[in-house]
Amino acid sequence: MAVFEYKGVNERGQTFKKKIWAETLDNAKEALQRDEIYFTEICAKKNSGLGILTLEEKIHFFQDLYQLLRAGIVLYEAIDLILNKMEGAKNQLLFLSIREALEKGKSFSFALEQSTGTFDSATIGIVRTAETSGQIVGAIKEILEMLKKKQALKKQVIAAISYPVFLLGLALIILVVLLCFLVPSLKELFSEKNIPLITRGILRASDIFLEYGVFLICSFVLGIFGLRQLFKQKKIAVYFGEILFKIPVLAPFLKELLLARFCRTLYALTAANVPLVESLELCKSVMQNPFFLETIERALTLLHQGSSISKAFQGSPMISPLFCRMLETAEKSGELKTVLEQAGELYEQNVETDLKKLVGVLQPFLIIFIGLIVGLIMIGTLLPMTDIRSFMEAS
Repeated sequence: MAVFEYKGVNERGQTFKKKIWAETLDNAKEALQRDEIYFTEICAKKNSGLGILTLEEKIHFFQDLYQLLRAGIVLYEAIDLILNKMEGAKNQLLFLSIREALEKGKSFSFALEQSTGTFDSATIGIVRTAETSGQIVGAIKEILEMLKKKQALKKQVIAAISYPVFLLGLALIILVVLLCFLVPSLKELFSEKNIPLITRGILRASDIFLEYGVFLICSFVLGIFGLRQLFKQKKIAVYFGEILFKIPVLAPFLKELLLARFCRTLYALTAANVPLVESLELCKSVMQNPFFLETIERALTLLHQGSSISKAFQGSPMISPLFCRMLETAEKSGELKTVLEQAGELYEQNVETDLKKLVGVLQPFLIIFIGLIVGLIMIGTLLPMTDIRSFMEAS
């Protein structure tokens, strides 16, 4: 499939530019002729990638789709209306491909699956199940709720770490300003022979930064980019993941964050009447943590052997005993969907509480760190001024 751009003429004789999704140029021409669209030029569009939707864009898409379907508009017309709304947007081709797939008689789940990884397997699985049961409106609502919960959790994490990151950035800016402007302006006042060791170190650090500052900044940026690429390697990601999960304060928070996401995803799938085993398989595409993936795979193996879901998750270091107890209660009551929803809310609340504790502990340390930087440099620059002999020799 490719995107073709054509120039057309409307009934008033005005020219316009639009895009059409087709397998070949001939198929594109046939589609335009079939729709009685008069065109003067048509060509394949270069760099016609479908693009990837952000989380906010996915929420807007499913929100619009839910409202249109709820109003009684059929799926194809709803997608067509959304496509008209996205006229000129960078992700227009994505919605164009979905509409073209529906126009050719393909299923909505197939259209989402062909969208170059924009939609995860859990979303596609919910839609596929809804297509067989005819509950597409309810399924879209569940997807929308799942994405909104994911967005809320993401905003909580960002809001919590934004202030510590600001403080750390402020510390770096203060350090650069002091080394580049304050220290060099005082350098001529000191005698190289009689200044304290701490002052020599500060002066040397200032000289190094002034001489190699651009190189150091570029190396820092490239180092961050290199680490991101390095962490994409599975073995390295697993190795550093093991280190993170051994840190006493951080490990419980990471586990509850993963459990909150897992419970929300599994709840959305079960609420859409997706079978449990299939729901766990689809959760694997959403839970990208390798340790949690091992937990899900182990649980699937035990389920295939006839074990209950509560026993399938018992003994895993990633699953809390409380969650296993809640699953055991769900098995007795037959209310797995309700228990998963309650578990998701519980762990989301725990994540919010743990974030506040972490930030509360981290902020004083960062403030002390800024104070140490400023204090160390100020002491190093003011200490020689207390030595009258050094000033006499310098003059």
